[in-house]
Amino acid sequence: MLYFPLDSPLFLLHVLGLVVTAGVSLAAARWVRGQTRDRAGDLMTYLLATHAIMAVALIAQLLTSGLGLKAVFRAVWALLLFTNPVAWFLFAVYYTGRNNWLTAPTWAILGLSALVPAALVVANLLGDPILVEYELRTDPFRHVVATNGGVASLLFLGGFVYNVIGFGLLLKQFLFSRRASRWQSLALLAGIAAIFVPAFLSGTSLAPVYLFPYGVYGAGVFGVIVAVALFRTRMFAVAPLARDTLFDSLSDAVVVVDARHRIVDFNDRAAALFPDVESRAGDDLGTVYPHLLDEGSSPLSDILDAPDALSAADDGETPFAGVIQRTVDGETRTFRVSTSTITSGGEPRGYGIVVRDVTDLVEYATELERETERLQQFASVLSHDLRNPVTIAMGRLEHELAGREDEAENVEIALSAVDRINDTIDDLLTLAREGERVVDPDAVSLRAVAEDAWETSDTGDATLAVELDRDVRIRADRSRLRTMLENLFRNAVDHGGESVTVGSADAGFYVADDGPGIPEDDRETVFEYGYSTREDGTGFGLAIVASIAEAHDWSVSVRDAVADGGGDGATTPARDAGARFEISGVTTV
Repeated sequence: MLYFPLDSPLFLLHVLGLVVTAGVSLAAARWVRGQTRDRAGDLMTYLLATHAIMAVALIAQLLTSGLGLKAVFRAVWALLLFTNPVAWFLFAVYYTGRNNWLTAPTWAILGLSALVPAALVVANLLGDPILVEYELRTDPFRHVVATNGGVASLLFLGGFVYNVIGFGLLLKQFLFSRRASRWQSLALLAGIAAIFVPAFLSGTSLAPVYLFPYGVYGAGVFGVIVAVALFRTRMFAVAPLARDTLFDSLSDAVVVVDARHRIVDFNDRAAALFPDVESRAGDDLGTVYPHLLDEGSSPLSDILDAPDALSAADDGETPFAGVIQRTVDGETRTFRVSTSTITSGGEPRGYGIVVRDVTDLVEYATELERETERLQQFASVLSHDLRNPVTIAMGRLEHELAGREDEAENVEIALSAVDRINDTIDDLLTLAREGERVVDPDAVSLRAVAEDAWETSDTGDATLAVELDRDVRIRADRSRLRTMLENLFRNAVDHGGESVTVGSADAGFYVADDGPGIPEDDRETVFEYGYSTREDGTGFGLAIVASIAEAHDWSVSVRDAVADGGGDGATTPARDAGARFEISGVTTV
């Protein structure tokens, strides 16, 4: 039978308050569910939904007249009352990023903490009053009061422990966090306090109806606070929040936004670099700092060789800038923006934006670019302003040599000097051009390139032994690899003997000769510019080899060749067996 005393304003107020509580809690649950799919958000959705169910159960208990039905609805309320502390504890753990607490033994304890009360409530409802006994009271209106036994007190104590731990985690988050997350934590603390305080007061003379579960009304206040905090700070858009220890260890500015680019969190460095971010949590990043969004390609992005941004999850565009500039302490500084996706359940939930000061790097890159331009200009001068006069001089000397046989010796000396100048120009041009970094190497046959290089090298009567399989392919710029081998071949013939060997080495290849070898004290200097043991040498051949190796991220070294003239490196080294140049760090295909 329906019980609804219209002449009792207090009854009407209690029912109306429960209706509002149920509506607010349910609306907040749907809102949170629509904003997140992570575990902290799911648990908050569950808590808000159970608040609504508890309010509805109390409404049904008030509107029924018989003790039996009232006891059933009160049992539903009690079931959630005893089990919700476990959900609250889990929410606090996930929200504060302490997932490592949830070990197998912890899960077992949590499971028992929820199942045992549920079983006792059901058993109590079926007739065994081991948990509580229900008493029907009529003053000031008909309602059920549960007389707690010892078992119920133990369950309340266990739930109280879980509630206190969860409250403590959020309190610590509030006290020791120096970012926007502290206000989110404060909102949750205020919400849980809104439940605890009325629940405590229900057992005092301050309660309008003694022992009525007024904590349920606090659940409605909790839902309002969560809804307001969610609207203002989007606190469940990216949960759990980034840990304080991680934020504090970073010297870079870090801003966390949700999938809709709304500001969720930031560290101290970000607050110093972007002063408005602290008061604009929850606002769209594009509104607060539009320059952090992609505004097209930037020359600075090209200098830093950085991607402009991470693609957005919905339309594939690049929402964030790659490089920005800001004035810091009156000085224009350059910052590189890197973005990482924050995922939950396999779906993107937000972005971590790391802003790093790269002013010094940009200045270095700019200076390096200027040096490269000057080197290219130098190469141009060698090519045009020197080569033409040298060519003219050579032509005139050859003419004089043909017409004046009595001065042939002097002319030959002059011609040799001019020819050396021409060789120097060629080597310097090679140094200027071959040292640029190889960014897109091809898969080339090392054997084929070695054979081609030998054909175009001035090697006289020397012979080449290629101890390479034809299917050996490496990642390299074919033209520069050929230039490297040509210089190694010429060096081997000029300073070595009559046999040159190319073979495989650890993570690379080698070029060996059967000449006198290179003294150990000179092996570090042979790759320097200008080093040569021949009077007519330019001293740039091995420098070119080192430059090309560096452009490929390879390493080049020299040691004694083995006694058999190069071989596989298994025999005993011998000083008079020649020099062996090894190139390592080579990527094979």
